[in-house]
Amino acid sequence: MASSFGPGDEYDRRSAVALPAPNVSREMAQSISVDENFALHLVERVWLATLAHRYWVLGTMLVFAALGLIATYLMTPMYKSAARIEILPSAPVETPVEGAREKTVVNEVAFYNTQYSLLESRSLAERVVRSGGLISNPEFKQHFGFDETSGDQRPVAPKASGLKDRQERAASALLATVTITPIRNSSLVDVSFSSSSPTLAAKLSNLWSEQFIQASLDRRFSATADAREYLDKRLTTLRASLEKSERELISYATQNNIITISKQVDAAGLTRMEKTLISSDIEAVSSALAKAREERIAAQSEMSATMSGPGAANLAAVNNLRQRRAEVASELERLKVTFADGYPQVASLRAQVDALDRAISAETNRSRQGSREAFSSASKRESQLQAELNKLTGQYSEQQKRSIEYAILQREVDTNRQLYDALLQRFKEIGIAGVGTNNIAIVDRAEPAKAPYRPNLIFNLALALLMGGLVSAAILFILEQMDQSIRDPSDVRRKLGLPLLASIPAVDPDHFVDSIQDKKSAVYEAYLSFNGNLALLTDHGAPRCFLMTSTVPNEGKSSSAFAISCVLGATGKKVLLLDADIRSPSVHGIFGLTNRQGLSNFLTGTDDSMALVQPTAIQGVSIMSAGPMPPNAGELLSNGRFELLIQQLLKHFDHVVVDSAPVLGITDAPVLSTMVEGVFMSIEANRTSIRAIRSSLERLTMAGANIFGAIVTKLDVRNSAYGYGYGYGYGYGYGDQDQDVAEADRRPKGA
Repeated sequence: MASSFGPGDEYDRRSAVALPAPNVSREMAQSISVDENFALHLVERVWLATLAHRYWVLGTMLVFAALGLIATYLMTPMYKSAARIEILPSAPVETPVEGAREKTVVNEVAFYNTQYSLLESRSLAERVVRSGGLISNPEFKQHFGFDETSGDQRPVAPKASGLKDRQERAASALLATVTITPIRNSSLVDVSFSSSSPTLAAKLSNLWSEQFIQASLDRRFSATADAREYLDKRLTTLRASLEKSERELISYATQNNIITISKQVDAAGLTRMEKTLISSDIEAVSSALAKAREERIAAQSEMSATMSGPGAANLAAVNNLRQRRAEVASELERLKVTFADGYPQVASLRAQVDALDRAISAETNRSRQGSREAFSSASKRESQLQAELNKLTGQYSEQQKRSIEYAILQREVDTNRQLYDALLQRFKEIGIAGVGTNNIAIVDRAEPAKAPYRPNLIFNLALALLMGGLVSAAILFILEQMDQSIRDPSDVRRKLGLPLLASIPAVDPDHFVDSIQDKKSAVYEAYLSFNGNLALLTDHGAPRCFLMTSTVPNEGKSSSAFAISCVLGATGKKVLLLDADIRSPSVHGIFGLTNRQGLSNFLTGTDDSMALVQPTAIQGVSIMSAGPMPPNAGELLSNGRFELLIQQLLKHFDHVVVDSAPVLGITDAPVLSTMVEGVFMSIEANRTSIRAIRSSLERLTMAGANIFGAIVTKLDVRNSAYGYGYGYGYGYGYGDQDQDVAEADRRPKGA
């Protein structure tokens, strides 16, 4: 946008109205919005802080690495030896039930924790000291410092008390040195010692393991002896009780005629009386009575049968007689047909028939008489057996009443016998276990180490570097907390309330002029973007006269003034770069011109301002150098002639760019800021504190300056993560961050 003022127009700075900062430009507003929404990741912040303070970090790491090396070579070599032992549960349990298995696992955990605690017990350490004679071992005393007059040990008391004291101190030293390491998911345990002597370390490991096994055996035998003594006393008492109860049982059975024929012991070990003499008799009589009853019934049936005929016993004889009679009677009838009754054969046959009838009758009577006798005998036997059974039943009932007491006595006998048998069995088992094998064994004996395990150079270096990293982190934190400079260019708006008009990358001072003249360079593009923003700052376009200043020296204000002049000149404008930093002039040096006359001459009375202007080789750009340094620069700048100079120069130039002195320390910039349309603040990234910048802005505001915005200069790799510097392709070169890039004469003053 072209300026509404041309050369020769009357100038009045009060007519220059600046637009509101938020409406500077659409591009700037978008940039500000992006900056405000940009969130820097913690890792990026740490990385940027590390880059910014890399010399502190590297120095700290090198110091700690050197300390690690020194400590490694000063440390006494230490050797470690380990003996491996196996500890098995003394009483493995078969556990098919899930609940029982869980209980067993808990018991095993408690068992192994107990064993690990025993391995680290003081009693074991004292046992090792005594068994190994360590307090008289020169190698042990040398390593652990147990000399008679050791500086770090208490004076040795005489005789027994002194010996005990040394043993206790030796045991404490061993407990502080021993390492018990259970092997995961196994019953193996490593017992290790470290010492400056490899043989001593191996000896202590083996001695510790051996004494642990021996101590376990001693505890087992001691417990066995105590248990056997206790069980022996209990067995004597139970034996007497058993004998007494058995005597009482037998006496009671004798007094009450309880004769036991058979007994049975159930699963619980209790005796059950199955059969006594009376019950056996009742069983026999009952069987005989049943048989007699059967015989009586059979005799009765037989008798009933003989009333109508011969009995079964005589039936065959009677039948034979009857058959014989039938035959004789048949023969008689046959002869009677032929012969008369007196015929001898007929008479003989009739006599035979009569004899056979008498025989049949006699045989039948005899059978009936036998049946009656048999029935009578069976009935009598049945009655006798029934009477005997009734008698025995009465006796058995009486015996049953007395058997209650008998059962009580029997249970007492059984209980005493069970207790006695159980204790006797336990007594025998303890006797066998007392001579059994131990459940602890040495798997691998310790061997003297061939190489020291400490100091470990790699470990010590890693630890030193880790500590160095922690210290470096602390230093970075402190430095970052102390650093109040501008890192993120968007902080210009967030923390200072100024529009960000340009972000300028850092460039090597030797190449700065060439970079500005190269329209393809990143620096030129940055200032070209700034030139585009200038056109939107006021209602008449780019400010015709504006001032470049900074908080402190070497923030790039002079180089920015030079670059802006070149960019404006490249657009066809006539630009004058006025060096108002009389105390430390630098503009003439950028162009390679002299400083024999300039602004100070006009302020002291020279009226021809154009005679003080020097042309340059850059298109459209002229300069007015600061001129000779006067003794009263502050008074000259405030005498009113500077404003007159601006009015005269604007008649011949489209734009006047004033390069002023820094704000802090002197009053030049606040005084000159009231004589121009506006002020641009040059802020060096990563250097000037926000507190100082705010102080400068307050001074300018109190003076009535119109502050257009700020330019952030010298952005480098530390600002790339914020979207600037390398993020935009900037970074043509990196120069000294503490030297103004506009100092062509290489003097440490100026912009």
